[in-house]
Order: sequence, then C-alpha cells, then structure tokens
Amino acid sequence: MPSSSSRPRTKVTFVHLVTALALFVALSIMGGFLVAGLALPAVTVAGSAASGSAELFEELPEELSAVTLPQQSNIYDRTGKHLLATFYDQNRVVVPLEDISPWLQNAVVSIEDKRFWLHHGVDGEGLLRAAYVNLTSPDSPGASTLTQQLVKNTLLQKAILSDDEDAQDSATEVSLSRKIREWRLALALEENLDREYGVECDETEPKVDCGKEQVLEQYLNIAQFGANTYGAEAASQLYFSKSAKDLNAIEAATIAGITQNPSKWDPIRYPQNAKARRDTVLYQMYQQEFITAEEYDEYSSIPVEETLKVSNPKFSCVAAQDAPFFCDYVTKIIRRDDVFNKDGAELTGAELLSRGGLDVITTLDLKKQKAANSALADALPADDPSGWAMALVSLDPSTGQILAMAQSKTFDPSAEEEGSTAINYSVDREWGGSRGFSPGSTFKPIILTEWLKSGRTLMENVSGAQKAYTGDSWNAKCLDNPMFYYGTWEPGNVENAYTYTQTVLKATANSVNTAYVNMTNQLDLCNIRDTADQLGFHRADGEDFEVVPSIALGTQNASPLTMAQVAQVYANEGVRCDPIAILSVTDADGKELDVPQQNCERVIDKEIADGVAYAMQEVMKTGSGQYVNLADGRPSAGKTGTANNNTHTWFMGYTPNLVATVWLGNPNEDEPGQGITLNGTYYQYLYGSSLSAPTWKAYMDAAVTDLPVEQFSDANDDVLYGEPIPVPSIIGMTPEDAAGVVSSAGFTLASSGGEVYTTEYAPGTIVSQSPSAYYKTLPGSTVSYSVATDVQPEWYTKWPKGWDPTVAPDGYTGEWPPAWFETNPPAGWPGTGGDGDNDGNNGNGRGRGN
Repeated sequence: MPSSSSRPRTKVTFVHLVTALALFVALSIMGGFLVAGLALPAVTVAGSAASGSAELFEELPEELSAVTLPQQSNIYDRTGKHLLATFYDQNRVVVPLEDISPWLQNAVVSIEDKRFWLHHGVDGEGLLRAAYVNLTSPDSPGASTLTQQLVKNTLLQKAILSDDEDAQDSATEVSLSRKIREWRLALALEENLDREYGVECDETEPKVDCGKEQVLEQYLNIAQFGANTYGAEAASQLYFSKSAKDLNAIEAATIAGITQNPSKWDPIRYPQNAKARRDTVLYQMYQQEFITAEEYDEYSSIPVEETLKVSNPKFSCVAAQDAPFFCDYVTKIIRRDDVFNKDGAELTGAELLSRGGLDVITTLDLKKQKAANSALADALPADDPSGWAMALVSLDPSTGQILAMAQSKTFDPSAEEEGSTAINYSVDREWGGSRGFSPGSTFKPIILTEWLKSGRTLMENVSGAQKAYTGDSWNAKCLDNPMFYYGTWEPGNVENAYTYTQTVLKATANSVNTAYVNMTNQLDLCNIRDTADQLGFHRADGEDFEVVPSIALGTQNASPLTMAQVAQVYANEGVRCDPIAILSVTDADGKELDVPQQNCERVIDKEIADGVAYAMQEVMKTGSGQYVNLADGRPSAGKTGTANNNTHTWFMGYTPNLVATVWLGNPNEDEPGQGITLNGTYYQYLYGSSLSAPTWKAYMDAAVTDLPVEQFSDANDDVLYGEPIPVPSIIGMTPEDAAGVVSSAGFTLASSGGEVYTTEYAPGTIVSQSPSAYYKTLPGSTVSYSVATDVQPEWYTKWPKGWDPTVAPDGYTGEWPPAWFETNPPAGWPGTGGDGDNDGNNGNGRGRGN
C-alpha cells in the first residue's frame, strides 16, 4: 500500500469534468452513437462544476443498487463446527474489506488498475489508449478500471439472477457502446459512494472508510477467481485452505492473477500457466514498491504447486461423507417446508439454499452418526449380493431431535454405482424416501397402548389359540358399513408357538400374533387407528390408514423415522415430540431465520406410557430381545418386528435418554427373508432378532457411553392389574347384544355352556351371569352366562333317586325349591311317597343337572 497514512484521493475539478466530457463526446462521435440516453446533460455538468463538485447522478442507478450477491450455504452438525456440505449456484462468501489481506488488495490493484487510487471510476489515459487501438485495429482492448469491472460484473449478476438472457448478452457484448455505458455508470457509482463514505481513505483503518475502499470491497467479493469460484474468501479457501485475511504476498499474487482469465490461469489445472501469470503480478507489485526486488526474485522462483493447499468445497450432500442421507433430508426441508417458502418472500427455500449464504445448524450428533454408520457397515455391506439394505434412525426422546440417520447403501443421486441409491429409506416418500415398509410386530406396542387406554391390563389373560375370525366379529365405529370386512381370517404364529392362554405381558414379550389378534378383536379398530395417529404413526406413502383387522400384525407400511417417533413417545413418558432436524438458520447478514418449530405435546397418560415401557422391558428380559441387552446392565426396552413372510425385520428400542430403530429388508420389493444369505451368513428364516436387533445393540452400546444411566418408571397397579369396576347386567339380553355391552364396559363374555329351563325369559336369552350384575371386578375379567330354554329337564318330571333336595341342580337359577313343588312336585320328590329316596340321605349331597 502507499506509504502515507492517507491514500491519495482528490475532488473532481472543473478540468476533470471538461476532460471527461470531451473524452466522452469524442468517443461517442467515433463510435457513431451519441444518443440522449448516453450523453451527460450539459446543464447538470455545468451546474456541478460551478458548485465545485460533479454530481453526475443524484442517486445511484437502480441496476447497480438492487443486487444481492449469491453466496454459498453451509450445513453443519449440532455443534456448528463440523461442516457436512456446501450448496451454491456461485461459490462465494462475502466478507468485509478488513477480512481480506492487504496483500491481496495490493496485488489486485497492481495488476488490474494501477491508477485505482487516483482516478474517479474512469482512467482517461487508459481510455484514450483503448480508443486508439479500437479505431486502428480489429482488437478491442479493455482498459477497464476496477470500478468499471465492478459495474460490468454487477450488471451481469443482476441479469443472471433475473434469468434475463438479453441483459446477459448486453452485459458481456464486446462493443464500444458497452464500454461507454460502463464508463458513465462507473463515474456515477464512485460519485455516490464518495458521497456516502467520504473521500479520505485512512490506510491505518482496516474497515471501509471511503468510497474507493467500498469499490475495492465490492470488487473483491464479486470477481470470479476460478471455475464457479467467486470472491476472495472462496478463492482463498479453495486454493490455500485459509481465510482471505491470512493470505501472504505470493498467495495473493496467485489469486489476483486468475480473474483476467479464470480458465487459463487456473492454478490447479494449469500450474505452469498460473505461475507465469502470478509472476507477472509479483513484478507489478515490485514495480509499485509493495515488495522488494529480493522478495520478487524469491517468490517468483517457487513453483505454484508448492504453495497450494487445495480444499475443494464439500459441494452437495454427496460430499457429506458421514451423513449424506440426513443432509439430503435437511435440504428437502429447506426446499419444501412452508417456513422457508413464505408468500411474498424474495427467495424460495431452494433459492435460499443455493444463493442465500445460509449457515444451517442441524441436530446431528456426529459421534452417534459415526456409531450408526459403523453398526450398519458391520451388519450389511453396501454392495451385498442380496440387494438388501438397512437403515437406522436415532432420536433424543426429550426433544425429538434427530441425532443419527444412516443406511447401508451409499448416497448417489444418479444411483449409478453398485450399492448406491438416491432414496433415503429412513423417511417418508414426501421427503425423498420410499413407500415404506411393513413394521410387523413393532406395531404391537400401538395395539397395547389402546388396550391399556381402554382400561384393560397387562396381567389380563388372553387366548393364544389360533382361530378363524368372521367379518362380523370386528368393531369399527368410524365406518358406515358394519360388515366392512368379509370372509374369515385365521392368522397364526411362528411355528405355532405360545398358543395357550397367557397374560398380555407374556404375549408381548414373546410377540404372540394370535394373542394380539385376539386383543385387537376385543378393541375398536377405529380407536386403534386414532391412537396410532396420536403416537405419530402414519403411512410413508401418504395414503390414509386402512381400518382392517390385519393392522394387528403391522401391515401398514411406515418409515424407520416414524417408528422411531412412536418409540420416542414411550421413552418420553407419553409426550410426543415430532422429529426435528434443524436447530437454527442464519442468513448471509447474520439474521436468524424462522425454522420448523419444536412441537411437543402429551398424547397419552404417563401411566399408559410406563405400562407399555414395562412390557417392552419384559421383551428384553425374557422375550425376543433378551440376547441384545445393553452393556453393563443399562436398562432398555424394545420390540422386535417381522413382517409377513419375513419380508422386513425391525428392532425398535430405547433407553430413557436415547431412541433407535433399525430396519432391514429389500428396499425394492417385498422379498421373503427365507433361505437367504446376508453378509455371508445363511438364514433359513430371518426375524427381527436375527440381524436388526444385534445391529441396534451395536449402535446403542457405542452411542450411550456419554449418557447417564437412567431407570424406567415402574408400571402402577392399575395398569398391571386394573381397578375393579362394576360388571353390567346382561340378564334378559341375547348373547349378541350382551357381547357389545360387556366389551364396552371392559370385560369379555363367554358362555358357560349351560341352559336353564324357565318360563320367565325367552328361550336363548341370558338368565344368569357370573360375576353377578354390579359386582366389582378387574377390567378384562370374563363374564360367563347361561341362556334360557323352554325344554324341561328330566328332574322336573321325575326326581333322580339319591339327589339332595336341599341343593339346586347345576345350572338352575332362582328360588329353590320352586314354590309350585308344594302342589305339583316331580315324581319321586322326597316326602311324596314316590320312587325317590325320601330321606335324601343316600345321595351325594349335591344336585346335578342333566
């Protein structure tokens, strides 16, 4: 820089004005296009000269003031320290002049515009030389000042952003008319910037404090310094892996030399060309006394390759080596979520990402992400010959923040490489995922949630017997057609195991299909659908939840992220926090933008969530998850899942402070997991416990090491055993009507198999029940009944010999003996002198029915 503390700068004098105007008119006449639109108003010039200033334009032209430079956007992990990926239309980071090395400022001025600090936007000497060459040869030399180049680049930038091809052609055409237009605008630009910032440039002050320095700052941020590399900061990071403020003289000369021809002088592709250009810049720096002769000799002897430290931008999610699919999910949110696409906004979400200079801080925990990557890589290679894939999603249960999102396939938008895909198997189709996968038995906790909500308990007994269910046995109050399901359905278990009557707790631990179908048959399918929705469950393809009996076995396709959210509700004691991936976003000016808000709400009672967690802990203690308990005895809860024909297998598990869900299957089709080899291991039948569960354990053991050991809350007695409630009266009802009444009250109905002769009730209606009406017992208990018949039993006409007359026969209800026996007793009734045993002492002491 100049040695004085103040850079040379003068006011525009009358001589300057006359010279400028004469040059302008001369060049206009030479070019043959002196028109009103280009000519400076003589009155304005004269008036300005008279007042001692040159206000060539009262305001800065709109085409130079209404341009926002595109800048790169960066996506980071939750710490903001680890860059995942960069996005841009133009790789640029706008920085103030004080963050650009004085060496680079001097180098650019030396090679591009030696008289920069002396002229007022147009260099008359250079202009005359250029005009002479233009008129005497076919060449069209530039002689453009930095200010003129700034004008050109600004006009071009605005044309590109507005997608105006005519304006782009106009900004780049090789013609004298374009030169004159740039000259006029350059004079106007400097005039306005001088008015705004002043004309005294203090060299000791690094910040912009004069119009000239503002021109230099704008130029160093807009100029192209390589293939799709714009501005000093992006160039410095690319070629030297450092900030522009830290560049030394030789590095600055390399960068300054590129802008004349970014392709030809590219130091990465053409280092020999770049060295020649760099040395030219260094010589000019020496000529202007920015470096000494000795420094010039030293610097020019060093090969360009020895000075470079190239850091290519981590452009797009392909470069997000640790978390490409999570990165892709984040970009989808920015491009599609309404919060980034508000009506009337200057830029859409997609434009914000590619132009807005965003810094996006995500929820990603890099340590946990790497643990997820490692667990999946060990379980199933990306190029496994089976074509199968795995995905893992991990959440913070207290916030819903996505801490890890990984899958076994590599990320490739073109999906050309073997073992690669552009589809994110962890998320719904709307966010770049698939149509989802059948969750199988990982849906059972949702059934269990509705079971407990209905007042039933974990210790209630349910039958595990395989049976055929008819269409009219299912309840679905939200459907108009009571016969919504036709035919019969007879689901079974794996190898017909656990078909005995068992507690709901045991049926959960061992994932007994038949028991859960029995439970579902006692519930309302519409209530199950509503509970699933409350827990965050939805189909990955965006279609409506199907209200059908097979929901008992998890046939509605969902994404791993959805199943992780379901587990999150239980881990968070009934409070659902919708998954979030973005913590904050700031724009290029440091302004914080709105982001999708955290949404947490209680959706089930804590007691219900604790009850489900209790059952899922039993899975880990005695059931299908007992072989994947976490290290050091850390408490965990989980649920295996195997879809029909073993097509998809899952493990959904959690501790109180970390959730993870693992999916395994063929992502392209529902291929049976039977007789299949994965990662060199042959599986006759593939279950959730086969590979998904061990992968879950491998991830969790690594991911929880920095988390405290937390205990689950105990299930209370009401959830375990229930609170006694009154049994409804069903006397006089048909068994069909009674079934609905008993079920609505939280009980089950079963026939005792007996019939009672009576004239008081119609045949086929209920005449007795046990427990009796209004007796309090636990929800889920069985109410047995007997029905009336009009067929008299044999003892009504002939009392069996040896029967005790003081005890009513089995199955008889009402007063005993009947009053009418006094006048019309059965033959052989004691005391009548008939064939019976009159004293009743030879019987067995107990009446018996037929």
